[in-house]
Amino acid sequence: MSASEDDNIPLPGELTTEEESPYLRRQKAVSVRRGRISRRLRWILWGVALLAPVGLVGYGLATFALTSSCFVLYSADDVVVTGNRFVSREEVLNALRLPLGTKPGAGVNVFRLPLEEKRRLVESIPWVQSAALTRVFPHRLVVQVTERSPVAFVNREGRVGLVDAEGMVLEKPENSAFDFPVLTGLEAAQGTDDRRARLALYTEFMTQLGEESPRSGWMISEVDLRDGDDLKALLVQGRETIEVHFGHEEFLERFRSFLALFPELRKSNEKLDSVDLRYRNQIVVNPQAPTAAPAPAEQSAPPGGEMKD
Repeated sequence: MSASEDDNIPLPGELTTEEESPYLRRQKAVSVRRGRISRRLRWILWGVALLAPVGLVGYGLATFALTSSCFVLYSADDVVVTGNRFVSREEVLNALRLPLGTKPGAGVNVFRLPLEEKRRLVESIPWVQSAALTRVFPHRLVVQVTERSPVAFVNREGRVGLVDAEGMVLEKPENSAFDFPVLTGLEAAQGTDDRRARLALYTEFMTQLGEESPRSGWMISEVDLRDGDDLKALLVQGRETIEVHFGHEEFLERFRSFLALFPELRKSNEKLDSVDLRYRNQIVVNPQAPTAAPAPAEQSAPPGGEMKD
């Protein structure tokens, strides 16, 4: 490099602000001051600040609800029972086991009532199929009862009772009227499932013949379920009583076959004991066995005397 060229290189002090220095220097790192509170912690603090008053208010309301006398059931008038027809109000109140009355310490807070436990107690009443309990503020308890629907009469240890479609045996309520056949043979069921299956067979039978039987003039007096594959019904019309074997299906069709052929059976002037409709396109008839005539009473002479003609 010649001396003339060195003279043309400007010194650092001679550079203007618009001119860029041909020599690059390492710039000094500028420290950035970070905040002392992280963003996550900041959100937590905001949440606490917002939720703390809400929590305090909720705690105050809960304490008031659990301790105030405004929400206490004191008497039976505070319990409303609906949907009951055969179950008395007293039965429901006794099942609830509520400490009601005027004695010191009597009464129960509606918020402290275990509704699920009380519901099970009400459903333990035989006539109650299901129940629903609802709190009505400030101090009411509503018990909605759904009662069982009986489908037949049963003989219960020498007393007439009722049975529903699930096999629950019920006491016959006083001053009540039902029009059902007498059901027999349930004692032959092997367990709960078999019992319900036999009752389902009976229910289907009554559903199919429910309108046809009254129109025909034949009344269903008894239904025998001893044989799960052969439902037997005792049909009554006037002074005639006939046991009819219906099997386990096609009840209406078989009953109509019986109605169509019975006039021909009457022409034989024989009293019928039973009619079997289980066989397709034919009816098996069993006539009544002849009743034996009573033996004539023997005449005996009075003691010390003679017989007279």
